[in-house]
Amino acid sequence: MTDEQKRPVFRLVGTSQSEEVVKEITRAQQQNAIQGNAFEPEDEYQQLYAGGARDASLLEPPYKLRMLDRLSQENNALLPCIEAMVTNVDGTGYDFEPDRKEAGDDKDDTQIEALKEFFDQPWPGVSFTTIRKELRRDLERIGNAYLEVLRNAQDQIVFLRRVDSKMMRLMKLDDAVPVEQVLRRNGAEAKVTVMVRERRFAQLVNGISLVYFKEFGAKRDLNKKTGFWAPQAYRLPAPDRATEIIHFTALPDAHTPYGVPRWINQLPSVLGSRKAEEFNLDFFDNGGVPPMLIVLQGGTLQDETRKAVEQKMSHGSAASKNRIQVLEVEPTGGSLDSAGQARVTVERFGAERQNDSMFEGYDDKCETRIRRAFRLPPIFVGQAQDYSFATAVASYAVTEAQVFRPERDEFDEIISMKVVNGLGFPGFRMRSKPLIIEDAAIKLEGITVAISTGQAEMSDVIGEINDAVGTNIKIAARPRLIDHVDSIVPTAPFQQQDEAQPVGEKAEPKPDEKKQQPAKEPSTAALQKQMSNGILALARETLIALRQRNFSEVAKNLALFNSLDEAGQAAFRNACASMQYIDPAYEVEGLGELASCTVAVMHAHSDHQQ
Repeated sequence: MTDEQKRPVFRLVGTSQSEEVVKEITRAQQQNAIQGNAFEPEDEYQQLYAGGARDASLLEPPYKLRMLDRLSQENNALLPCIEAMVTNVDGTGYDFEPDRKEAGDDKDDTQIEALKEFFDQPWPGVSFTTIRKELRRDLERIGNAYLEVLRNAQDQIVFLRRVDSKMMRLMKLDDAVPVEQVLRRNGAEAKVTVMVRERRFAQLVNGISLVYFKEFGAKRDLNKKTGFWAPQAYRLPAPDRATEIIHFTALPDAHTPYGVPRWINQLPSVLGSRKAEEFNLDFFDNGGVPPMLIVLQGGTLQDETRKAVEQKMSHGSAASKNRIQVLEVEPTGGSLDSAGQARVTVERFGAERQNDSMFEGYDDKCETRIRRAFRLPPIFVGQAQDYSFATAVASYAVTEAQVFRPERDEFDEIISMKVVNGLGFPGFRMRSKPLIIEDAAIKLEGITVAISTGQAEMSDVIGEINDAVGTNIKIAARPRLIDHVDSIVPTAPFQQQDEAQPVGEKAEPKPDEKKQQPAKEPSTAALQKQMSNGILALARETLIALRQRNFSEVAKNLALFNSLDEAGQAAFRNACASMQYIDPAYEVEGLGELASCTVAVMHAHSDHQQ
């Protein structure tokens, strides 16, 4: 291009041609301007927001989403709080349950299995737990999270997946349209027509074209390429239908339908904490406080010496700056008779250089403010040095009740009312599992109490023990204890004992007992049942007395034991073994003999005391 071609061309024109003049000047300036090719990071949707050059009715977020995402990565206090929310809210697992509380319904079990099968892999190779964690991470970092729901040509939900929240934008609400909704009122389903303004979403693909989505539950089809709604009752071809979006927000923004992260009110602390760390980093990289101050009196440094010292002290690592330097000084005074004297004084700053980094107190305050925005105690972000077991449990209980559980309940409600109902299971709901701190000692004490009642199923007891201590104990199949006891022939002492009267206590005669006619002789089945209950009660009271070392009670029970016949005593031994050793099926006779020996020793000890 020649110099004449590079020179801007101006023409004198009238006022009516002023726009042409501006365009020509701008064109000439653009030809002579130098433009870089590096991409400047900014909001790629800037020209698409409402009022922009290409007005696509997109709504601008209140904050730059990429900036929020970057701050959550760089801040030393923000990232641990976010990961604590991800782990404790969405990492505890989930289950499904019917709304009605009817037990033993096989149909409910089948439907629950179908729900679990879908949520085990809602997207190929991805579990719903992973999707939940990704959604929670987007929600805490940016304030918005998006779940895409994909249907087949028959409008059946087949997939769920998370959409990057940084690349999704909301569009203006459309005009209200009548939509028929099905609600449950007075125990029955009722159809109601309401006016609804349905939301659309858009995503920029490859920085060129927009792909459109519709709000979950919208009754009309949306063209995913053009963004136009189809008329009601008109179906678009399946390849042209837009998929649906479920929009989650952490906190609602005051001016837009977007959400904002819960730490947005602590944005100055987030920025200040980062600036303080960067300042300390620059401070250390530059050697901190100058190691020394060189003072010259009556002389000057040679130019070569000055340059060498300045270069040595301003470049290189900290180790190279602490080496000894040699200075050559020329005096500036004196005469032919007396030479001038140059004096060099070195002031050291070694003590100041060893001090700690600056703004440590400010950084701690920023960390406290950021954590307070999440309402998390210090133990959830790794600060456990000042906690005991009691304070840790109290912190867990308060945080679970005030922070984690409400977040889970809100998420479960959205998934249950939208996705679970959309899958065709309106009578079921998702229920996230709580965060539980288990103490094995306390749990084993509870298991012991349950065993002592004699009403616990042994399979449940073994399962709870395995969960508490991490064992893999298996229970063998064995007949129930009542099957052994029912065959015992009752003896005289138990035939005369009232069924409701506790073993070992004498019945007080009632005042009018002598006036009553003698009751009829009970049947054999009734006596056997009475006998069984008496032996079980006697065995239970004997074991309790042994554990409490109540020898007087043991002696009283031994007298009743000696009155039993051989079959009754064998049933007593089996009952003791069953309640004391959990599972007598492995060796009933051996355990019974052991119980018999124990009773004999206690009997001898009781006789000795008497």
